[in-house]
Amino acid sequence: MRFCKKLRSFLVNEHGAVTMEYVLLCIMLAAGAMMMVITFSRAVTRQFALVSYAMSGYSPEELSEARERFKEAEENDAVVGGAYSDYMHGEKLNKN
Repeated sequence: MRFCKKLRSFLVNEHGAVTMEYVLLCIMLAAGAMMMVITFSRAVTRQFALVSYAMSGYSPEELSEARERFKEAEENDAVVGGAYSDYMHGEKLNKN
């Protein structure tokens, strides 16, 4: 009888459900933060590299070549970020 009361009070207790909601919220925030770091860290690094190229005396032709390479890399990062976002939203990725 006493065991049944303890079991019933344990099953009725909903404190764990609230904790689980916070855990899921933290997981979603962490996944979003990871996606932002993956997407923007390379872009910020490229901008610093471009500024350092400009300050180090590269010719205008070399700077425009570097800028074009960085644009191509940014487009690739956008594709990777989009694929990661699709994966996080449960969409299947097409492997072409």
